[in-house]
Amino acid sequence: MACDVRYSFLLISICLRSTSWADTMVQVTPLIGAVGNEVIIQCATDKTPQDGVYMYKQEGANKNKQKVFYYYKDDSFTPKSTMYKAKVHVDGKIPNLNAIFSNVNVTDIGLYWCEFNLEDKITVGTVTWLWIEEKKENKRKETEDNKKCPEDPRVTIIVIVCAVMLLLCIIGFVFVILKVKGCRGNKKYSPSNQPSDSVYEEMKRSNSDGLPSVRTFINPDYQSTKPLR
Repeated sequence: MACDVRYSFLLISICLRSTSWADTMVQVTPLIGAVGNEVIIQCATDKTPQDGVYMYKQEGANKNKQKVFYYYKDDSFTPKSTMYKAKVHVDGKIPNLNAIFSNVNVTDIGLYWCEFNLEDKITVGTVTWLWIEEKKENKRKETEDNKKCPEDPRVTIIVIVCAVMLLLCIIGFVFVILKVKGCRGNKKYSPSNQPSDSVYEEMKRSNSDGLPSVRTFINPDYQSTKPLR
């Protein structure tokens, strides 16, 4: 973080040398704040008298400057940006003012400076480079999240393949059980001892002679008859 700020100061110094007020040997003052806190940016000059002062903001390499507020010597304060209307107030008197920014966030990062005016003459006051850092709690949480091991996609693929194979095995097992039960249900019962065709023929012959008889079958090879009286 310190290196980033130093490099930013170097770039800002180069940009300042190309501006119309580079010959004033303006010195950039670094100011680091934290998200949600209050910061105070000095807006002062050693040249008096002054009629009023504009505060400007420039973000990064953007050359377009933004008016933050105008403060007149009769203590009238006029915000020039709706973004800072309820966020900035001024303490002190011209030519030594303090611009107080409340509840700052990363959108407030940028270069701030004041331009005092005495009729048509402009005097550049102090220049401040404001950097806003996140709170330590947010940094700690972000660091802990980064320390977590990323999920290996190969592990996910292996788990999915195993789950599919297990599902197929279960389906196959159920199918086999249902198939066996179906085969058992379709099997018909047949008596173990069925009368032979010769028995039926003998009964038919006896009926045709008009002599009813009772036949006792001991086995298929032996027959005994007794006439009825």
